[in-house]
Amino acid sequence: MKRVYFLVAIAILQIIAGSLLLLGAAQPVRISTDIVVQSGMYHQDEFGILGTGQMSGNLSELQSQSFDVFVFDDPGYASFRDGSNSLPPLFEKSGTHIVFDFGLAGPGNYHVVIVGSPTRQPLQVHVELTVVGLKTGDTLLALVVLVGGLGLMAASLMLSVGAWRRALSAPAPTSEPAPDPASDPASDPVADTAPDPAPDPPAAPQDPPDENTRIY
Repeated sequence: MKRVYFLVAIAILQIIAGSLLLLGAAQPVRISTDIVVQSGMYHQDEFGILGTGQMSGNLSELQSQSFDVFVFDDPGYASFRDGSNSLPPLFEKSGTHIVFDFGLAGPGNYHVVIVGSPTRQPLQVHVELTVVGLKTGDTLLALVVLVGGLGLMAASLMLSVGAWRRALSAPAPTSEPAPDPASDPASDPVADTAPDPAPDPPAAPQDPPDENTRIY
């Protein structure tokens, strides 16, 4: 039973850790930073979520230069990188101050891309981004830990039930009941062991009559 208790304790710790990791995976991701984008280059931030989500952004060019912002999913970002631009972005806007807020339809990776113009000076952009949704990596890790804890708990319960069944099927130890004095048969009387009296000594033999005795 000590082994079962140990396994249950480990399972409880795993379940607690998995729950905390899952709670952390559901927390929004927030970015607030200043970036520099060289002329003709671009900067991208990537976010992975499971399920649906929400993305919002507030971007300002500190030198009041116009810049372009795109939001892609994985296929759209691949077409942007190879220069084909065969797939449209999820969001696109130009300006010196850009604000957006829209929903993310499903699981996957999403890319926020800031593009600098090759004919202008380097961009200095203050970026504030918020993404709401289950983070992919953290969620998968939390599920692995949580499922492992639940499986270990189930195994512990099976071991406990098996031990209980074996205890029920084991034969009970037999013990002879103590003798009841009232039910004992009456004991036989003790035989008289006193020695019999010695027999009387035999009578002395009488002398035969003397034949020579004269009778007058």
